Amino acid sequence: MRLIAETAWHHQGDFSFLKKLVSDIVSKTEADFIKLHITLYLEEYMAHDHPAFKDIEKWMFNKNQWGEIIQSVNTSNKELMLLLNDTQAVEFSMPFNPALDEIHSVCLNDINLLSCLKSHLTQKTKVVLGVGGSSLDEVESAINVLDTPDIVLMFGFQNYPTKYQDINFAKMHKIMTLFPEFEFGYADHTAWNEPDNILITLFGAALGMEYVEKHVTNEFGKERVDWSAAVNLDMCNEIKKKMDLLDACHGDGLLRMNKGEQDYSIYGPMKKAGLFKKDVASGQKLDMDMLTFKRTGQVSDLSQVEVLQNLGKKITTKIKKGQVLMREHLE
Repeated sequence: MRLIAETAWHHQGDFSFLKKLVSDIVSKTEADFIKLHITLYLEEYMAHDHPAFKDIEKWMFNKNQWGEIIQSVNTSNKELMLLLNDTQAVEFSMPFNPALDEIHSVCLNDINLLSCLKSHLTQKTKVVLGVGGSSLDEVESAINVLDTPDIVLMFGFQNYPTKYQDINFAKMHKIMTLFPEFEFGYADHTAWNEPDNILITLFGAALGMEYVEKHVTNEFGKERVDWSAAVNLDMCNEIKKKMDLLDACHGDGLLRMNKGEQDYSIYGPMKKAGLFKKDVASGQKLDMDMLTFKRTGQVSDLSQVEVLQNLGKKITTKIKKGQVLMREHLE
């Protein structure tokens, strides 16, 4: 399970702020990915009449600035994730070899953006599709356009902040069963001052997510874009630590018993074993009148089920009352 630290528009056009935020995430957190929102051609992404157009226009960075930020991530111990809002951003970003490229849910069915990304995909890059607030038809349409096996469906949406009653983990679980061939992620946008912020995030992670995403800030509680759902650096580390604990508890999913289960299932000291309740002579056939099942200090190599399966077999040696039945006792 991997933790994504999202920066989004938290910088509000302040390049020095973003550089410091990225530097702090690199040096002070255990996050696995740093996520950057790249917009280079705003008019492709947003019409002039959108209420946020004028602000975002002032917050745009140029290619040189983005190149500097991306390079600082690529030379760090973090992996690069890019959210791409326009075709120029796609064309600019792909040479930097991001591990994850995301199409936000607001762009999920932009055929031009999807087609551009598809034409630039490499074998090293996975596509993250933001599916929060999207219908199954919308999700399937985007999947069909991209036509790649390397897809991560990212649940969660931001309505500044997201009320936990609207998260709907049960719905996420149902959708996950419909697309078993893909990986999944959960982008949590719980309020920064919600007492159960970390717990709610971990509930999402525990569904079987490969990725968990959180807005991260180094100015916790200060009002700026996306502040309402942003955790601080220490909270980011606590989430990562507990995600690692979840991973350890989750296990490998194999049906064979692991060492702990094997130790617990020892027949005799732990699980009941077949004990002879009377002396038995060699050559007699095993029947239930000879046996009882009890926990004992002796160790048997036969389960209770296996004992029943061996009824009727000939006993090959003299056995005293109180001994456990072993495989070697049977023909």
